[in-house]
Amino acid sequence: MTRKNTAWLGVLFLLLAALASGKEPEKGPQKNLGLHIRTLALTALKGEIPDVAGSSLRMRLITVEPGGHTALHVHKDRPGIVYVVSGAVYNHPKGKKVTKVRAGEVFCETQGYTHYIENRGEVSATLISADIVTASDETGH
Repeated sequence: MTRKNTAWLGVLFLLLAALASGKEPEKGPQKNLGLHIRTLALTALKGEIPDVAGSSLRMRLITVEPGGHTALHVHKDRPGIVYVVSGAVYNHPKGKKVTKVRAGEVFCETQGYTHYIENRGEVSATLISADIVTASDETGH
């Protein structure tokens, strides 16, 4: 999706929200200025979650200390996208090649994706994780 399309979708969403609330949009700038939007990854939800009722979109800031790692876990009905802000991690997907994911890179966690990540570096790795969870998953990996 291009920046222009992303911007138009944002404007459309705001207008629809304003119309639904019965209020006019607040007055303000009519064009973007100094704004850079980049879609890092996009994954379709069809086939990922049977029913989204009871699900939430969650975004987390995760720090993995040098020598740290997550437990091996599976993404059942919990798709996610992980962006590495700084440092690097090694992603260990079950049955697939281990990959080093560096700052500025992303990886997706789709239905049935089983993996763990580790930090083999000498500095902390900072990640932003966005995923869809149910109430029972909100404290998990």
